[in-house]
Amino acid sequence: MACAALAACASRPDPIRDSGARASAAPASSRDCGPRYTVRRGDTLSGIAERCGVRWLDLASENNLSAPYTLRDGQVLNMPGRHVYVVQRGDNLYRIAVNHGMTQHELASINGIQPPYTIHPGQELRLTGPARPVQQAAATPPPAQQQRPASGGQQQPAASPPAPAPSQPAAGAPSFRWPHNGEVIASFGSQPGGRRNDGIKIAANVGDPVRAAAPGEVVYAGNELQGYGELILIRHGDWVTAYAHNSVLRVSVGQQVEAGAVIAEAGSSGAANRVQVHFEIRRGVSPVDPLQYLPGR
Repeated sequence: MACAALAACASRPDPIRDSGARASAAPASSRDCGPRYTVRRGDTLSGIAERCGVRWLDLASENNLSAPYTLRDGQVLNMPGRHVYVVQRGDNLYRIAVNHGMTQHELASINGIQPPYTIHPGQELRLTGPARPVQQAAATPPPAQQQRPASGGQQQPAASPPAPAPSQPAAGAPSFRWPHNGEVIASFGSQPGGRRNDGIKIAANVGDPVRAAAPGEVVYAGNELQGYGELILIRHGDWVTAYAHNSVLRVSVGQQVEAGAVIAEAGSSGAANRVQVHFEIRRGVSPVDPLQYLPGR
């Protein structure tokens, strides 16, 4: 996930170079776009944020967007600070709740949603507050150009944003342990083909035990998040760990688990092309490199 005319971009500040300034304040020449904005051909995240007078980081957080912040024609974006959220394809109730400073139970309760918490694209959810801002250290500035090619034309490659400096482990993080002892087959961050990995992938065999990386509460166990297959999310205070592509889930929502407890069996469900344990550590909603928090081998 370009400007409407490339000539119009020439006189504007570079959204990559000036992203820090734009994140701290909305530009003066802006307008209120209302609670929702429909993406048009040529729109970029930074351009919409500038036009609507909001921070692009908040706009990304409000709509669960991550680098490279690809938009599609007709996509409906929720403006940050509003108190109604329109469900997008691939959303689940837990992620929407966390992104708005709520628990899944609170969000389900005020919207009359019962287990298994099924939601659908286009559904409007009432919220109790605005979205939490994405931590800037974990965000990659949106590329300036992501325009689709005209019919019969060739797409020009977008300028790549500068690579962020490696972050240091945050103080107060739980003492995490490895969820599985296999070889790391994919690291955190940019991947071949322009993709991004929000965690690490660990080689495994079908049925291998997947273990909780730290004590916490299971806040999600299911397969509703597109691409992740059978997924478990465990909350550890302000931190969340994710365990994806399992074959069997051994825990349920609300269950308290200890570090090292078997929570699932490894598999290749979802979009996995081989048996693996996809493991993420998130501080709030922002992914961090698990290898900076896991003990050395």
